[in-house]
Amino acid sequence: MKKLVCFAGAFTLIYAAPALAFEYGPFTAEISVEVENDTVVDSNNSANEISDTYATIQAAITMALGASSSLNLGLTFEPITGATRDRAFEDHGLYAEEFFFNHDFGAGEIILGKFNPAFGAAWVEAPGIFGADFARDYELTEQVGGAVLIPFTIGASKNAVSVALFNSDRSILSKSLGRQRGRNSLPAGGVGNTSGPESTAIAMNGTLGDTTYNVGVQNLARGAGDTHDQRGAVLGIAHTYDLGRPVALLAEMAYFTDFGGTSTAAKYGIVGLAAPFGPVTVSGVYSSRKVDGARVDHLATLTGEMELATNLFASLGYRYGREGPDKTHMIGTVIAYQF
Repeated sequence: MKKLVCFAGAFTLIYAAPALAFEYGPFTAEISVEVENDTVVDSNNSANEISDTYATIQAAITMALGASSSLNLGLTFEPITGATRDRAFEDHGLYAEEFFFNHDFGAGEIILGKFNPAFGAAWVEAPGIFGADFARDYELTEQVGGAVLIPFTIGASKNAVSVALFNSDRSILSKSLGRQRGRNSLPAGGVGNTSGPESTAIAMNGTLGDTTYNVGVQNLARGAGDTHDQRGAVLGIAHTYDLGRPVALLAEMAYFTDFGGTSTAAKYGIVGLAAPFGPVTVSGVYSSRKVDGARVDHLATLTGEMELATNLFASLGYRYGREGPDKTHMIGTVIAYQF
């Protein structure tokens, strides 16, 4: 399924295998299954010391409509609510994250429907079990509208520009099956949650040899209860160095004015590193998050991943977080299979 995300970065090249695709007639499907346990082993707030075991299943289904058009459906099955106590395989729901029409004109593509507009890359590229935790704050998902994607080359580089116009999904697709998350509505508020497509995101991504980059800007229109539109910019780069082994480095910065529809600014910084050592890929990430009026949040992670069998991966990770007044130490384990 096509998504408006950056080109596969350096971390993807050494850290994970692509999901296998099933094909039947005009249909193509890619499925990934993860079982994860996150356990806070120590915290200065004892209420945080919980264990959460859960599954995440994602399916990307494409139905070809001729040679250049397709319908695309992205389904996600995962916990709908965060854990507040020890739990195992509870509170799971199934929802449609994306459902859009795509047409390739050759010189460009259009997307119409429910989709994830492009903005930043660390939320998908940062390595490790917990490496993307802060970057997911600014990931754009489940928006309704349209986008244009125009690829182009400059010398040996391959690039693409995307322009998206959208608003938050309030259709029946914003609901979930199983554990209910309820249908989104205008009174629920939130930036981007407007009666029509008033929000925009413009992004440019590219690759040149072992280097990839992404740059983007956004304007998310104020929703109910907000006082300002949220405006933001992001800049990221990833490169793989040959140091006797491939060593991948990622860095991304994001800045927002009127974050969350308030008059508060927010800044994010993310640096990640990954390299294989024998059968194990070891990665580390440091992230910071500064919201005006609050102390700086810090995130440091370390993960080891190895392939146990074809398309079957196991990961063990450590997460240290200082978020607000809380300091937590977490251990995570993941078993992942990609069909």
